[in-house]
Parts: sequence; C-alpha cells; structure tokens
Amino acid sequence: MKNTYLTGGLVKRAPLPPHQVTAGQHVRVAFNERRLVRVLAVTAAVLVVVGFWSIYSVRFLPDFFAREMVWSLTYLNGETNLPALFSTLNLLLTAAILGMIAVVKRNVHDPFARTWTGLALLAAYLGVDEGASLHEKLIEPVQKLIRLDGIFHYAWVVPYGLLALTVLVVCLRFLRHLPPGIRNAMILSGALYVTGAFGLELVEGYVQTHMGRDSFWMEILIACEEALEMAGVILLIGTLLRYIRLYLPGMEVRLGVQDSSGPRPG
Repeated sequence: MKNTYLTGGLVKRAPLPPHQVTAGQHVRVAFNERRLVRVLAVTAAVLVVVGFWSIYSVRFLPDFFAREMVWSLTYLNGETNLPALFSTLNLLLTAAILGMIAVVKRNVHDPFARTWTGLALLAAYLGVDEGASLHEKLIEPVQKLIRLDGIFHYAWVVPYGLLALTVLVVCLRFLRHLPPGIRNAMILSGALYVTGAFGLELVEGYVQTHMGRDSFWMEILIACEEALEMAGVILLIGTLLRYIRLYLPGMEVRLGVQDSSGPRPG
C-alpha cells in the first residue's frame, strides 16, 4: 500500500438539507507520500533557484520590470515572503504529523509517546519561529551578555545550539528504538536541517565579520542554508508519512461535528 489515508467522519442527528453529507458517512482522503514529497521538493528547488536568480539580477543585471518586487517576494533570507511562508507551512505540517502520531502512541500507552509529543511541540515552535523570526531577536541580547563575534556574530546560534544538543541527547534512546530505515532517515533529515540552520550560519557570521553583509558570498551561503533547511524538513515529512504507512497502517484522523447547543426547552 503506497497511500496514507486521512478519514473524516461527520456525525449529526438532526435531519440534513439536500446535498449535505448524511449522518455517519465518511470522507476518505488518500494521498501518496512519495508524490507529496516530490511536489514539496520541486517547489523548494524552484524557490531556491528563483530566489538566487533574483539576487543575481539585482546585483549584476540591468533593471527590468518588477525586478524589485520579484526580489522582495523571493529573497531567501527575507520575511513575510514566499520562501518564508513555504518553510513555515512545512514545519507546521511536520508538527501536525508528529502530533497525530503522538496521539496514537498515547492511546496505546507507548513508552515514547511523550517524546513524539515533545518533537511535535518543537516543530510547532520552529514553525512559529520561522514565520516570526524569533531567533533573530536574540542576537543583540546574547551579544551584550557574552560579547561574541566572528563565527558567533549571529549569537542566537549559541542558545539554539545548546537546545539542539539537548534534544539530541534526550532523543538518543528514542532513536535507537525506531526501525533502522526510519531512524537513519530521521537522523539524516536532522543533520541537513542543523547543517543549514547552524553550520552555515556560523560561516555566515565569519563572512559578515570579515567581508561585510553585502558580500556576494553571503548570498550564496544564504541560498545553501535555506536549501538545506528545506531539504531536511521535507525529508522528515516523507519519513514520518512512511512511518505511518508501514507501522501505523490502521491510523485514521476523524473530524466529528456535534450539536453543542444542548437540549431545547419544550
């Protein structure tokens, strides 16, 4: 079976108007996780290529119609634009999938149910962080606290790096219990994300200190950083859906609608 199913059930006791779903009827939505991952990967590749091209065009090409608008919409290190929205939605989708797995694990009293829940909350926070750029707001206070520069110019990497190390240590036992294929894919997805988010951010700090923010090398590093982050999250989404398909084949998500108005007076 190559499809992952989400089933929504609607429950309503009152008579239903024409063309409305009848009581007890289920709406079954099936999707192929490989196809979903392919769509996400192609979208990410297009955003990275177009984003880098827009940077190149602003720096080296003559002005053309809507050049600045295209740049603002596709700049890979920007906020409230297409790459930021795509990355935010991917992280929130990851959080939703992890949350659904966590609910199933709690229902069967799995010893790692809390770990699944913690990972869901972490992914949700990273999604909010991506959308609101919360980590960048830590740069100034951390720099004032411990006066960092060079590779630590973007000082948010210090508290977030400690957080990443803590998560890794806490999850070691959890990772060991996973099936080998799932475990290896999750480790690879985490390595890609951390390499982009932290590793290249350290290099960017060095370039910022010694070459300045406007260096074209900085733009290349930003493009690579965003590509690695997107690749890591997309790989994790595919891995989680494969885990559901292979190891939670009976998993269903049901959406119930009930009349909460209570009994009416006679």
